[in-house]
Amino acid sequence: MDQAKKLREEIQMQKEPKKKGHRPVKVISVTSGKGGVGKTQVVSNLALALRARNLEVLVFDGDVGLANIDIIYNISPPYNLKHLLDGSKKINEVLFSGPDGVKILPASSGIQQLTHLTDQSKMSIIDQLEQLDGLFDVVIVDTSAGISDNVMYLNSAAQAILVVVTPEPTSITDAYALMKVMATQYGEKTFHIITNQVKNEAEGKTIFKSLVNAADQFLDSVQLWHMHNFLHDEKVRQSIIKQQPMIKFDKEGMTAKSYRELADKVIKLETNEQKGGMQFFLKQALTSN
Repeated sequence: MDQAKKLREEIQMQKEPKKKGHRPVKVISVTSGKGGVGKTQVVSNLALALRARNLEVLVFDGDVGLANIDIIYNISPPYNLKHLLDGSKKINEVLFSGPDGVKILPASSGIQQLTHLTDQSKMSIIDQLEQLDGLFDVVIVDTSAGISDNVMYLNSAAQAILVVVTPEPTSITDAYALMKVMATQYGEKTFHIITNQVKNEAEGKTIFKSLVNAADQFLDSVQLWHMHNFLHDEKVRQSIIKQQPMIKFDKEGMTAKSYRELADKVIKLETNEQKGGMQFFLKQALTSN
């Protein structure tokens, strides 16, 4: 049996029949102005929380040079996007099954090559990746931190952009810098803010308000939404050492509960309908340069 067909049937068998009116795939990026803010923690735990809601989830690992999703999930995918780009492997061979059936496209080692492909190579890769279209309810793109071209391309191709920020002054200023570049150079006008590692709800609101004030003063027609607030939790560090996502490490703890709340918000999230889901994301990410 064709391997791509086999993969499609495997996923389809896991899914319950969809209710009438079920929304098409949501493609969201999780990004940050600087590293060390817990971005990949958000991705890995959110993916598992969505799986617990019986949704099919694909994590697109676009974090160049840092296979943090591998570390958190304690996995070692044998292939990545680089093997797809050089033609040595097909998409069904590169796609990796993670915890609880979360699918992972390990892209980090090959993502920098995306903007250096010939048009023919881009179309070939699109044909491969489009085999994934229709298989997933949510695609979560884990970008690198910062404002490199690759980060910008992946964010601009997503239907919704989630920006993770902590109380550190550099995290706040770098988050604003990222949104400024996205707004002024890529035309993005809506950002969903996740405040992380805060002492209390009030601190999260203060961080969000400072970003809103800066955006209102210096950016034209940009809308910021405070999507979620994660309180500081000492157990997060323990979970990283144990290589277990918090949602599994401390199942009934406040952080695991908070990720389940975030998953419910993502399910209800209104996304940019002008960006048509999986196919739009793939083509936009590959042809932006």
